[in-house]
Amino acid sequence: MLISNMSKTSKKSIVLTGFMGAGKSTVGRSLAKLSGLPLVDLDALIVQQQGDTIPSIFADQGEAAFRRYETEALRSLSDACPIILATGGGIVGHQENWQLMRRLGSVIYLRANWQTLRARLAGSTDRPLATAERSEADVKNLWQQRIPLYEQADLIVDTDCRKVDEVVREILTKAKF
Repeated sequence: MLISNMSKTSKKSIVLTGFMGAGKSTVGRSLAKLSGLPLVDLDALIVQQQGDTIPSIFADQGEAAFRRYETEALRSLSDACPIILATGGGIVGHQENWQLMRRLGSVIYLRANWQTLRARLAGSTDRPLATAERSEADVKNLWQQRIPLYEQADLIVDTDCRKVDEVVREILTKAKF
C-alpha cells in the first residue's frame, strides 16, 4: 500500500548519495520502478547537457570543470515534480549542492564499508577517480575524506551484504517525503 500511494501523495524527491560503488544507480533504478517516480541519474544528465562523457570531461577539462557542471545540472532540476535522483559520489563536496539537494527532498546516504566498495570498484574503467592510474590508497583516502560529508544526509542506509530490495524497503519505510 505504501508503495502504490507514494507517487500520488509524495511532494518530495529522494536524493541518493554515497561513494562510488555504494549502489546509487542500482538502488535508484529499483526505487524508481517501485515508487513510479522517474529516475534521474545526475551523471547521465551532465553527459546530455555537456555532450561529452564523464571520463572525457575529467581528462580534457579537469575535475573542477566537472564539479561546476555537476552543480549546474543539479540547479537545473525542478522541485515541482518528485524524482529519484542518483548523484555522483563527489557531489557532497560543495555546500551549494547540499542546499540544492535538500530543496529537492530527502537526502539518503547509501553507506558501504571499504571492503564492499573495493570489491565493487575492482576493474572499473568508467570512474575517473577510481582508475588503474590511481592507487587503492588514494581512492580509500578520498572515501575517508568524504565520510563526514555523506553523514550530513537525512537518512543513512547501509548497503553492505544486503539485497537491493532490502535497501529499497528501508528507504521507503524511513525516508521523509
